[in-house]
Amino acid sequence: MKEALNNGEAERRPPFIIRNALVAHAAAYIVDKSIGDGCTPDGHKLLRKLIVRICKGDKISISMDASDVYQGAEHSIEVYGQENIPPAGPTIFITNHTRGGPVNSIGQFFQMAKEAYEARFNVRDEKVREPFIIMQRGLAKGKIVKYFSGIFYEIAGQSLNCEVVEIPRYNSDKEIINGQKLKSNAIERITNGGAALWAPQGTHRDADDLFFPEKKGNRFLQKVHNEDMDVQLVPVRSIPDLQGNVKVFFGKAVELHHIIENGGINYFTQKYLASLGQVKTL
Repeated sequence: MKEALNNGEAERRPPFIIRNALVAHAAAYIVDKSIGDGCTPDGHKLLRKLIVRICKGDKISISMDASDVYQGAEHSIEVYGQENIPPAGPTIFITNHTRGGPVNSIGQFFQMAKEAYEARFNVRDEKVREPFIIMQRGLAKGKIVKYFSGIFYEIAGQSLNCEVVEIPRYNSDKEIINGQKLKSNAIERITNGGAALWAPQGTHRDADDLFFPEKKGNRFLQKVHNEDMDVQLVPVRSIPDLQGNVKVFFGKAVELHHIIENGGINYFTQKYLASLGQVKTL
């Protein structure tokens, strides 16, 4: 059994050309130039080291390793409401997808995963305790960029223990019209006590644009509900400021079956996510 598992992992290793030292270091340089703006010198070095490790197929913890890249960076992340994160149990953290924070806006998602990991202290299995990010396969910026970024994102997803889906395609109503091919394994990871971090909008939107694609969102929630109606949904809202910093707010968890019974993803968004971070006036 152990030998078969090891062979399975070997089959999932990046191609030899990617693991080549020259290629790995070149990829590290490109990624650092693309998303490392504003990091400290130590942050740049760590980012490049992590990219080399990703190209080699090493397993990297988002909460333990990736979040260190942006410590002391030019842009900051402030987090509120960590007390609302359930300490255990099947959970989906649902967030808006906006720009803000370090590492070209990616840092906010790493920080969400880190905060969730630290709050889920009642989970003993480290792989189950750390939330996995549902991430898209590459960048939709022309055929060449889409192809090569797709290869890297697939490799990065394996290294970071994420679930990788196809790049979304939209209609004029901002609805996602392709299935994105989320594997059933993702649902099993949630219903078996794990946690997922999910940004259903699929691309950067204005911070006040809290419309979530209904067909995609409700389809996924229904699939999870069919396996476990008591999954906890945690609203997470990112609000950037004019300087590029971002504030992240965790709201109170709500049961999945309540959301399904009352209209789905945009009921959840308007009732539980929209109010996060808003200043109440008398």
